[in-house]
Amino acid sequence: MTKKYRTSFLHFSLPAVVKWAFVFFVFVPLIYTFILTFTGCEKFLSNFDQLDAVTFLLLLKSGSIALAVALLSTLTGTFLGFLLYKMHIKYGSFFKIVLLIPLFLSPYILAVAWKDLFFMLLGETQFITSVSGLVLVLTTIYAPLAVLITGNALMNIDSQIEESALMISRFGRVFTRIILPLIKPALLSSFVLIFIFSISEFSVPAFFGVKVFTTEIFAQFSAFYNHALAVLQSSLLIIICILLLLGEKNYLSEAPFFSIGSKGTKTRTYHNKKYEPLFLSALILWITISVVLPFLVLFVQAFNGGTSQIVKAFELLKPTFATSFWLSLTGTAITLFIGLTAAYSSVRGTGKANLFDLILLIAFATPSIILGISLIKFYNQPFFNFIYSSYAIILIGYTGKYTFISTKLIANAIRQVPLSLDEAAQIAGISKSSRIRKILLPHISPALFGAFIISFIFNLGELGTTIMVYPPGTEIMPIKVYTIMANAPQALTSSMTLIVFSVTLILIGGFYVTGKKLIKIPQE
Repeated sequence: MTKKYRTSFLHFSLPAVVKWAFVFFVFVPLIYTFILTFTGCEKFLSNFDQLDAVTFLLLLKSGSIALAVALLSTLTGTFLGFLLYKMHIKYGSFFKIVLLIPLFLSPYILAVAWKDLFFMLLGETQFITSVSGLVLVLTTIYAPLAVLITGNALMNIDSQIEESALMISRFGRVFTRIILPLIKPALLSSFVLIFIFSISEFSVPAFFGVKVFTTEIFAQFSAFYNHALAVLQSSLLIIICILLLLGEKNYLSEAPFFSIGSKGTKTRTYHNKKYEPLFLSALILWITISVVLPFLVLFVQAFNGGTSQIVKAFELLKPTFATSFWLSLTGTAITLFIGLTAAYSSVRGTGKANLFDLILLIAFATPSIILGISLIKFYNQPFFNFIYSSYAIILIGYTGKYTFISTKLIANAIRQVPLSLDEAAQIAGISKSSRIRKILLPHISPALFGAFIISFIFNLGELGTTIMVYPPGTEIMPIKVYTIMANAPQALTSSMTLIVFSVTLILIGGFYVTGKKLIKIPQE
């Protein structure tokens, strides 16, 4: 480890203890699983012959699907992001919030809704349960992420650069020669991140019955108990993800697109009254397809033939509400604590936390199925049985997947708080803990609350890791829905999914209203 990491990463202060705890409980299992590939009873060379041509063809198929999704999502997201962040659009703030809803929903919810839609319209589901249908659904899920990334980059372009260029050239030339090159890092990062998420997705292809690499890993590990092959296949996917991340690690590690609010940002917006109705129609159409239609279709299917199925679905899900809520809440509290500690250390500490940022990014981008396998292989030992057989292993999964988001949201908020406020308080003799409690925390409260909402909703809908590690007898909403919907009537599946969808939207709305009322940013 180089010298520049020692101050922030090896010094045994509270931030160092928190970071090392994350490394041990989350990152070490990933390294352990990777090492198993080359050593011990699952030695790489002795099992390499199991990686036959069929395996690599399946990996190629999954990569092709992810490539199509990443390309379509990035193109669509860039177009929508330009409309929302650079064009003068009525109700733009509303559209920005609603358009992000698919990101906060567990992917299997939208998969059920799309399958119901095609069944209602065509009487069959052959297209939507094909590779083309999988690409379509994943594009509607991940396009909002591209909007978030490219929109932030567009918003941070210096307006003076654009205005100067527009004085001597047409908009089309300014867009291709100036705007696009400036947001190129965001475009590449959006493509890479969506590619990784798409090739890692499990619930949607599993529900559609499309065989991809993640479903094969799940089958080998859980159905055929061929752990050696599952670990080998997992290692291939980990290598692909890490190689892609290393190419974009500088931009993704900073994650400027994970921010709430901005100060001192002056961006140029364009007015085009002639095409404004067309742009508005495009936004409404996309939101209708990606948000409104799924909810309406689930509603129609759930109540088709009466209320008996919705009542039955509620009775099935009722035992899961309390467990799902407190597990999500506990996981959110852990990720917020780690995120706040690591973010403060990174931004206001004496050194840079580049190494820990990279560790957080790798854990975040690791496919959920592979994270679950890693936790099982590491904690399924007598010494760690108290973790393996309890809710703790689920909380570790939540922490590994979503601490990166909390850390970046909080870190970007801390960067917006003037350092002079802290320095003035320090000169006045105010202790560090008081400065954090009375100055920093009130200023970053919107970001803390935003990180709380996002982490809670993501934890509530997490399926890929949880389905691998949940202890026997555990009842959580996404697990309950997923295990029942394989053999349940369509109306019951739709009813259960509608309830989960509604609970998620109600929680998002409730948190948003509560935050608007309670959070007040201090006047500087």
